[in-house]
Amino acid sequence: MPYYAPLQGEAGGKRTLVLLDNLDHLPSYSVFFSDLSARGHVLSFYQAESPNLALKRYGEKLYDNIVFFAPSTESFSSISFDDVSEFVQEGGNVLVAGNKRLSDGVRELLESFGVLVDKKDTEVIDHFENFDALDFNRQHTVVQAKNAIASSVVLGDFNGKASQTPVLFKGIGHKIKKDNILAVRILKGNPTSYSYFTSKAITDAPESTGEQTSLVSGLQGRNNARVVFAGSLDLFSNQYFGAQIAGRTSGNRDFCREVTKWGFAESGVLRFRNIVHHKSDGTPPDVILHEKERPDLPATLYPDPEITRNSLVYRIKDEIVYSMVVEEFKNGDWQPFSADDMQMEFVMLDAYVRKTMKSNSDTGKFVAQFTAPDSYGIFKFRVLYRREGYTVLHAETQVSIRPFKHNEYERFIFSAYPYYASAFSATIAFFVFSVFFLFSSD
Repeated sequence: MPYYAPLQGEAGGKRTLVLLDNLDHLPSYSVFFSDLSARGHVLSFYQAESPNLALKRYGEKLYDNIVFFAPSTESFSSISFDDVSEFVQEGGNVLVAGNKRLSDGVRELLESFGVLVDKKDTEVIDHFENFDALDFNRQHTVVQAKNAIASSVVLGDFNGKASQTPVLFKGIGHKIKKDNILAVRILKGNPTSYSYFTSKAITDAPESTGEQTSLVSGLQGRNNARVVFAGSLDLFSNQYFGAQIAGRTSGNRDFCREVTKWGFAESGVLRFRNIVHHKSDGTPPDVILHEKERPDLPATLYPDPEITRNSLVYRIKDEIVYSMVVEEFKNGDWQPFSADDMQMEFVMLDAYVRKTMKSNSDTGKFVAQFTAPDSYGIFKFRVLYRREGYTVLHAETQVSIRPFKHNEYERFIFSAYPYYASAFSATIAFFVFSVFFLFSSD
């Protein structure tokens, strides 16, 4: 039997905690929450300062996701912002919505995730791409955001539609460092947008301008937990969901549906299974040391060797085939995944072999074939696939590479022919010299 590894990777759970500043605000977001319920989420509503609020019981998580619609909350009664951070470290997903009066506690939480929120009381302003029907203060703070990420993984069916059906945004901007490989800037400001105080004249540089202004961002931890921050709480409201822009319904509802799918690990999730490796002729690798029956004598006379008995071994120059099945969670089901940029590395400290695997779009099977390097030691098959929007796919399988045994070399090695010739010529010369010496008359 070829060697194989079991399934790894899973979609997000459906137990979702909803925190609000005041439960009286719940009807304002009823459409958003009904969409979550329609996708199978079991919603638990709490006021953020409720004394009955808990994230764990007997050391076990009570929820898989948190919807944090309490931007003005400074502290909790029974938990802390550190507990929310720990929740993410343990694999939970969080959606945070803010506004211009975002509390210091929420700011510190977001900063721990790498999100730097603009100063309090600043708002994103756009004097060209604004929506007057909901801009009651006439300060151009209701922005028609059209600059969404071009990614079908993150935005699903809404990908490419933001220019025709803009997303209405009223809230605060934020920044994420460009070198943050864990961040996804989902919705950015228009070229004419900027972030500043609405009640002050502009006397110095704005907080940010144009595409530098992030409106909605996602972060995916190294444990594949996801955090989504939207600087606008109104973005999720019924009023913004139903707003008509030039005869079309705003894109808020579709946008929020797809973003929460991604944020709660209902899309963009990869898993792998059936990792198999064997020689090109189909035979499995050798086992470094087979178990043998021991005679009925004290174990101290037959100590175990300090190696793993089931270590798998290939020989240098072997032709090795490595394969794995990769699937993507899409539309509530696991489907075969296909890509032309997934690589397998054969590593001992450094990569000795790096091959781009060939994929079968019908089965999701990725295959690489290569020749074992002319170096022996402990190696790993390693696949590390990190692409924007997808969970990180990381698979490692350890094997050993041994040199040729003494009886596995060719009987005559081509590169040794000069040595063979020198040995035979020396023998012939000695024979000729002996004959000449013995039978010479002198």
